[in-house]
Amino acid sequence: MNRFQEKRELTINKLLEVALRLFAVQGFEATSIRTIAAEAGISLGLLYNYFKSKDELLEAIFKRGVEDIHASFQKTHDTSGSGIERHIRQTVKLLKEKKDFWKLLYGIRMQSAVVRQLMDEMKEQTTFIEAQIKHNLIEAGTPFPDLEAKLLFASIDGIAHHYLLYDNYPIDDVATLLIMKYKKS
Repeated sequence: MNRFQEKRELTINKLLEVALRLFAVQGFEATSIRTIAAEAGISLGLLYNYFKSKDELLEAIFKRGVEDIHASFQKTHDTSGSGIERHIRQTVKLLKEKKDFWKLLYGIRMQSAVVRQLMDEMKEQTTFIEAQIKHNLIEAGTPFPDLEAKLLFASIDGIAHHYLLYDNYPIDDVATLLIMKYKKS
């Protein structure tokens, strides 16, 4: 990668980091493109060279988040625990590492205008995650894996929601308790 490309990537990353932080803290609707440019320390014109709109910034942030989600399902060298346990622990790790992304995602899920532009991608990701959970449940020999996948996904979603809402939420303890419920006796 040449110097120009490196500088371009650095600027894009900076814009995405700043936009993510501002969207997570102030909300998508309340954050202006001008504020993003100012916080990133670049001109509004330069920002528009990289992203045509605030919506395009949001889409790029969402795509990076999806990459993280997919990476969390990749098989690791860690063979301890079941696929269910690894999934829950990876989810908790991802929540902690990318808290602003998850705050943004949970915040926009209830904003119909914003959700409409991402709805197809969000449905696709939900289907992917649920299929991964179902696969882990089948591997574990869990009865009714279709329904159980929906229940487990909703449980993990609830844990994530509470973690994002409450500063002292005991996410590790709650995750461990959930894992214990899925351990074979």
